[in-house]
Amino acid sequence: MIRPPQFPTFHARGFMLIEVALVVVLMAIILGPVLHLLASQREKEKVLAHLESRQRILESVEGFVLATGRLPCPAAQANGAESRSGDSCTYKEGWLPIATLASWGLGGHWKMAVATLEQAGEPAQNALVSAQPFAQLSPQQLTEIVMAPYTASYSVGTGPLPAIHLCQVVQGHALPHNLNAGCGAHTLLNASTVWLAYPSSDPINQNRYQQFFINPDQPAANPVWLSFERLNWLWMKRGALDTPHIQEN
Repeated sequence: MIRPPQFPTFHARGFMLIEVALVVVLMAIILGPVLHLLASQREKEKVLAHLESRQRILESVEGFVLATGRLPCPAAQANGAESRSGDSCTYKEGWLPIATLASWGLGGHWKMAVATLEQAGEPAQNALVSAQPFAQLSPQQLTEIVMAPYTASYSVGTGPLPAIHLCQVVQGHALPHNLNAGCGAHTLLNASTVWLAYPSSDPINQNRYQQFFINPDQPAANPVWLSFERLNWLWMKRGALDTPHIQEN
């Protein structure tokens, strides 16, 4: 005799749903910390890769200064060579000149900006990127121009140098206009930055020139920079201060 099919009772179906729910909860409890750990590990690896790229860039730029006596200029294209016109940069902001610096294999694409001293006028203009930075200016004169934002007679951003100001983001405050000097309501970290590179994926620092920002909440996107003090030390190490181009004041 054929028996009719047996269907689970309402009580049995409810019990199965409870079992499924318990399994889902247990999986969430078990996998939650694992997924969090994996995400934290990926973020840690991202930060470490960024720090490694920053270190390689800084070493390449300092080696370039020691070899040439000047700062590198931006490139017109990603992975390209620097774009120069005589003793000046074609652009004050552009791509990191990977081909010129021979710094291949960096994580992501990088952009850069350089202080050209254009607001200081001649003969200081382009002194930092000139092959003979002391041909027309003594080290003391150049230092006075670069350090102008620190002097008592000038407020930050109003001295003869269009200083590249390095700022730290203060949450809750709007960013200044991208062509302004100074940090606005944000914290000034360095007012004598002369060269800076930043990831092209960083939305905060896109198309800036006179001020750039470090965001403590985004350690894998912050820029790398060279201060005038460090540049001057590299010049001294290279022996630039002993060249016959120096003029006495």
